[in-house]
Amino acid sequence: MMAVTAEESTSLVAFTLPSTPYSVRMARFFIRAALGYHDLDGFAGDVEAVTSELVSNAVTHAGGTTFGLELLRMEGSGAVVVMVTDTSPLPPVMRSPAVNAEYGR
Repeated sequence: MMAVTAEESTSLVAFTLPSTPYSVRMARFFIRAALGYHDLDGFAGDVEAVTSELVSNAVTHAGGTTFGLELLRMEGSGAVVVMVTDTSPLPPVMRSPAVNAEYGR
C-alpha cells in the first residue's frame, strides 16, 4: 500500500452552474479567469480540458438541475485540482473510450 498524506489547499474559485450544455463553456471561462487572476496561466490548457470533461459528465450523466465547480491550489505541490460535484447518488463509472472518440476521457 502507498501512504497518502493530507495537503493544505486554497480555494481559488467556487460556483454553481445549471446543468445545461452551455455551462461547459461558462465553466471553462470562469476557470481560465481564475487561473489568470492567480498567475497560474501555465495550467490553463490542461485545466480547461479537464474542466470540460468533468462538467460534461455531470451535465450528461448526473441528472441534476445544477452542479458545483471548485478550483483548488495544493499548497505543498503547487498543483491545481478541479472538483465537480453533482447530486447523483451513484459513483462515477470508468469506461474505455474508442481511440477515435471525441469525448469520454
